[in-house]
Amino acid sequence: MKTSKKSLFDKVWKVFRIYILRRDNCICFTCGETANQAGHFIHGKYKPTYFDEKNVHAQCVKCNFFLDGNRDTYLRKLQIRYGIKTADKLLDQKYKTKYWTVIELQELYNKYLKKNNDLDSI
Repeated sequence: MKTSKKSLFDKVWKVFRIYILRRDNCICFTCGETANQAGHFIHGKYKPTYFDEKNVHAQCVKCNFFLDGNRDTYLRKLQIRYGIKTADKLLDQKYKTKYWTVIELQELYNKYLKKNNDLDSI
């Protein structure tokens, strides 16, 4: 049975989200509380940055949902962690057109499956 691109995209998100939470030790990037979500700096509706590790970090429900990403704090933390121009680079990608191919999605799935397995072996 052929996997739909949408179901493959969702499958990639699941392993990517798990990786982000594990990478960040389930600590909210913006407030430091316990996190169970993966929040985007550039909103998730923009596909070019959807799976960008610098654009996605662990976040608590309060920051990600109720504070709409807590973006002011998110920006400052991005600049501290990755450099002052990081947000600009992400913003430059925001409006570019991106259509994920099945091959790209499968490669991303395999990449984050491996990264999760690598974390298991630490």
